[in-house]
Amino acid sequence: MPDALDLALAALGALAAVLVLTWLFPALLRPVFWCAAHGLYSFRAFNRDRIPRTGGVLVVANHTSFLDWLVLWVALPRRAHFVLWDRYYRNPLLRLFLSWARGRTIRIGSGPHAAGRSLKQISDALSAGELVVMFPEGQLSRSGQMYPFGRGVERALAAATGPVTVIPTAISGLWNGFFSFGGGPALRKLPRAFRSRVCVWFGAALKPPFPAAADLRLAVQEATADLAVAESARVLPVHRRFVRNAAKVRRLFRTAAIDYAGGPPRALTFAKMLVGALCVTRFLRARLGTEPNVGIWLPTGLGGALANLALAFLGRAAVNLNYTAGSANVRSALKQAGIRTVITAKRFTARMPLELPDEVTVIYLEDVLAGVTKGQRIRTFLMVALLPGWFIERFVLGLHRHKPDDVLTIVFSSGSTGEPKGVILTHRNIATNAESAVRTLEIGSHERLFGFLPFFHSFGYTVCLWAPLYAPCVAIWFPDPRAAKEVGDIAREARASIIAGTATFLRFYIRRCGADDFRSLRLIICGAEKLPVKLQDEFFAKFGVLPLEGWGCTELSPVATVNMPDVTRGGAVQQRNCRGSVGQPLFGVAVRAHDPETGAPLPAGAEGVLWVKGPNVMAGYLNQPEKTAAAVKNGWYNTGDAGLVQEDGFPRITGRLSRFAKIAGEMVPLEKLDDEMHDYLATGGERVLAVAAVPDEKRGERVVVLYLPQIESRLAELLSALPKRGIPNLWVPDRRDCHPIDAMPVLGTGKLDLKKLSDTAREIASP
Repeated sequence: MPDALDLALAALGALAAVLVLTWLFPALLRPVFWCAAHGLYSFRAFNRDRIPRTGGVLVVANHTSFLDWLVLWVALPRRAHFVLWDRYYRNPLLRLFLSWARGRTIRIGSGPHAAGRSLKQISDALSAGELVVMFPEGQLSRSGQMYPFGRGVERALAAATGPVTVIPTAISGLWNGFFSFGGGPALRKLPRAFRSRVCVWFGAALKPPFPAAADLRLAVQEATADLAVAESARVLPVHRRFVRNAAKVRRLFRTAAIDYAGGPPRALTFAKMLVGALCVTRFLRARLGTEPNVGIWLPTGLGGALANLALAFLGRAAVNLNYTAGSANVRSALKQAGIRTVITAKRFTARMPLELPDEVTVIYLEDVLAGVTKGQRIRTFLMVALLPGWFIERFVLGLHRHKPDDVLTIVFSSGSTGEPKGVILTHRNIATNAESAVRTLEIGSHERLFGFLPFFHSFGYTVCLWAPLYAPCVAIWFPDPRAAKEVGDIAREARASIIAGTATFLRFYIRRCGADDFRSLRLIICGAEKLPVKLQDEFFAKFGVLPLEGWGCTELSPVATVNMPDVTRGGAVQQRNCRGSVGQPLFGVAVRAHDPETGAPLPAGAEGVLWVKGPNVMAGYLNQPEKTAAAVKNGWYNTGDAGLVQEDGFPRITGRLSRFAKIAGEMVPLEKLDDEMHDYLATGGERVLAVAAVPDEKRGERVVVLYLPQIESRLAELLSALPKRGIPNLWVPDRRDCHPIDAMPVLGTGKLDLKKLSDTAREIASP
């Protein structure tokens, strides 16, 4: 038997033979490194035919790993010349490899003269009909998201002569790997997986005139969204991921959830959580009919979570009914979704009565629990403890038969602008959005995610219900986000590290929670409504944690963008928080402003209506194909939000298209007027008035202000101050159009109810 020394010498000899052969015959490098790339990774390149076989080609790509050049080298069908920034050019092994490959390295120097010479080399290579690969970020990503693109790429393209094509390119799968800064220092951590999935997507070719660097970045971002859509079928659905997470031996007796929904807190381990879900599934399977959609009338808590898990296991679409929306909206949801069965609890209906048509059957959780015998619980626990998760989800539950485009839930929009629409969200939508949220928010198994948003809200459904089960981490559930004192006590006692909330609820907590209640928080993300900068500062001053704003909507499953704390890794800082913006897009999501009239894409910095592309875009509106076709075009969803994408990649919302009044032919932004009035009153983020538009015979529309009685004495002062703050006189409301109301119309999430606001304004301010 050979000893270790013999094996080591044999390995060195084989390596030396490979080096000598590739030195003498460089053509051998491609098959050697092709085998290496496909051996180390599950590798695939999309759209290689988009690379022109002749002529100058510039490939611009995102940069997350030291191996990006190797991946592209293998994927490209032509010999490539790589642009290396000065700090990477000093690596002799990289330069030696590229010289062996009979390529050419173009060094970007640190000084202005050196950089100018390098850019000339790039333009000369393009003019000579060669292929050049460039990473315009100039350095490795520290967060997995892209840095702003440098202007050098613009100058190189402008100086090139002859036909040149630009190919925006996306690389995925190398982040969190050994050669990236994800999950720890690059080159100084153990690889997390063997043969992880690595993909390259070559986007649609760009021809002259070429866009600016910021717009090239948007093109690369769109390529990442296209790649995410193409790969979304490989993402494990959330219910299958939960089964595999919960059945792992090391997690069986770890805490999965802490439920504060009914009295004293109940902590459940992953084993108990899975056993409970399986028992509920068995009970419901024998009692549900053939209807595909089942209603749930339950608060945020363990009962609602088990009901949603069981319906997912059964392949039924869960419809979490909005218990704050009123009976008319509930009846509309039941009718639109064809719901014949509703799962609820007697204890909850005693507090929130549920009026149902006679043909709808009610299943109470109390009856479910009573119908599960002790023997069933023991047998189910033994199965969970002894069988691997993949076996349970495949052969016991048959979840492998569920397809990515099967409906997981139907979320009825809040009805803030009209009758609620049923938004169809599939396994693909929720799984990719949960995965992107977990990756972007960096949710680890040690985290404790405090979820108090209702499951009938898409933010609560994805982030508060599925994200902690997908991560997996500890989920903390409480049903009433307005109970500020209780929320503060729970956050302190349960040592919550992440909270998903809204700006409205933060105002409650500032007034009623203790200064130490949120000291354990690492992250607090707010969505559903605008997060004022002053409110951020006030919350930070009291609790020591800065709330960050995210953005999305029900049709996007729901998260599209999010701000995160800036990150410092490898001696470099990457900005992830831009105050006043809604943060950068999640992984695999693209955001772009389009012209509201023509629908044409706009350059970075230009204001229009924001469209979003990615695997999180809904399957459509329930039974409304015309509205679906109008909202989703070529994979892009029209959010209806007016805004722009800054040159650094941060989208900024400037208002809703529906939140404009047309007065004497001029568009008046109601949201901006609302902000200016609150800013002058210095209410600390508390909403004391709301602005709406009503018809007017003379000028088309006029502005109406609905206000709380506490500010009536300051109204005259406020209206006279607006022109001094730069507000045009046409925008300033008349004192006769200011009307007191007892309370602001809000939805269950605390968001302003725009439909009720408009109806109230029309009723009060009739001509």
